[in-house]
Amino acid sequence: MSERRIATIDIGTNTALLFVAGWKDGAMMDLHGASGFVRLGEGVDASRRIGDAALGRLESVLTYHMSEMAPWDVDEVIVTGTSASRDAANADDIRRIVRNITGSELIILSGEEEALTTFEGAMAGLDGFDRAWDALNPATGITVIDVGGGSTEFVQGDKATRKLSFARSLDMGSVRMMERYFTAQPPPPGDIETARNAFIAMMDEALAEAVQTPVCVGASGTAVILSLIHHGRDAMQDMPEGSHLTRQEVHAWRDRLLAMSRKEVLALIPRHGKGREDVFPAGVLVLSLAMDWLGSDMLYVSPYGVRQGVAIRHFRKSG
Repeated sequence: MSERRIATIDIGTNTALLFVAGWKDGAMMDLHGASGFVRLGEGVDASRRIGDAALGRLESVLTYHMSEMAPWDVDEVIVTGTSASRDAANADDIRRIVRNITGSELIILSGEEEALTTFEGAMAGLDGFDRAWDALNPATGITVIDVGGGSTEFVQGDKATRKLSFARSLDMGSVRMMERYFTAQPPPPGDIETARNAFIAMMDEALAEAVQTPVCVGASGTAVILSLIHHGRDAMQDMPEGSHLTRQEVHAWRDRLLAMSRKEVLALIPRHGKGREDVFPAGVLVLSLAMDWLGSDMLYVSPYGVRQGVAIRHFRKSG
């Protein structure tokens, strides 16, 4: 069977991520990836509109991504939008930019679609990647957590069968939390406590039908960067022993990051932190509170997320 190639672009609240994938003999191949800072959600929580500066950043990043995928001779480009695209009253401006630069129509994922796609990608990314994960056989299932800029996805299911039992998207991510509650960096203790209480109340209401799971999986930026700095690596592929962290380790990083200035955070994550240095501590706070609520003592970190899940679902659907 000949190889098929597609590119998926995930336009999130803070970043726009490119993934070039091949599909041959029933298996997906990871060919290329790139990221770009857009901060599309800048001010959207308050104004419900994408600003001109953010739209300009999106144009630049999409143009860059098109040049990055050009050597790979892809058959199709699939572009998805998530929290910021869902919330923006002027989402048609995003659609216009996507159409003009990529030639594709923007697909805005619902919160539930984003959660389900995240689960698909995260689980595929962990298979064969972390030896401890491969040996794991949790009797009570697992929870995939994706802390994005505008929302956080919670998806519960079975590790072996991939059967889902619960999926919910909460309107609280790293950008939204930072803009709503943090008045400085580092944030004062009162800001942290207010943010903490607000997110716990949100989980208490939205996750009432979820169950506690001793194991969770972190997908996408916040969890990936946390794993990289914890293990002292530059890329997920450089982790020979696996990517997991204990809850205590996540708590320790949360407390350390929340005490840092913006400059100190960027110095800690110079390669991956540009455009994240102001929101990364808030993202780790969200992740730590999610682990507490779920009673999860171990976090496995997947190199895959929404854009890989979109690719997998597309290949399977198209046969």
